Amino acid sequence: MTDLNICVLGDGLAKGVGGPAGKGWAGYLIEQVMAGHGPVTYYNLGIPGQSSAEVVQRLGELDPRLPVGDDNRLILAFGLMDAIGTATTEPLPAKTSLTHLREILAKVHSRYKLLMVGPSPVYDPGMNARVKRVNQIFREFCQKARVPYIDIYTPLMDDVQYRRELVHSDRIHPGEWGHSKIFDLVSNDRSWWFG
Repeated sequence: MTDLNICVLGDGLAKGVGGPAGKGWAGYLIEQVMAGHGPVTYYNLGIPGQSSAEVVQRLGELDPRLPVGDDNRLILAFGLMDAIGTATTEPLPAKTSLTHLREILAKVHSRYKLLMVGPSPVYDPGMNARVKRVNQIFREFCQKARVPYIDIYTPLMDDVQYRRELVHSDRIHPGEWGHSKIFDLVSNDRSWWFG
């Protein structure tokens, strides 16, 4: 029997910013996997504030964590910072974000079982127009590349409770309820490996 390794590579939402003890939706997923399927080695490589430009530079972090011969699963979860930028960086052009995603998938697609979770909405309507665009181009490219993609933007965009929680956070990352909602969306999606 091979070891099961699951790695999440992405941004602050992937890391669990705003969630209880920084665990977030990905941590909830791993708890569910461990409860239902036994031991798993889990690595969360989410770094707050990173866009696809930084994520593509960190692919080397995967090799020692996902050794050849094991059952290696990789969840990609980024794109929010591409759309909205940070205090010190501008949003990336959609074409640049797509180039980064293409490069990432080219390097990992044949090596790991993949799943991509798209970006979530934020409180600002102007920023959400850009998040929607990134979500759209990432979803379309993943479909062409035959990589399962879970769109969380669309169901969360009109979720009143999710938006209410954003008001009481940094207006970008949800709190505990929002991370639980993202967990529900991912764990109930037909693309999720352990559904």
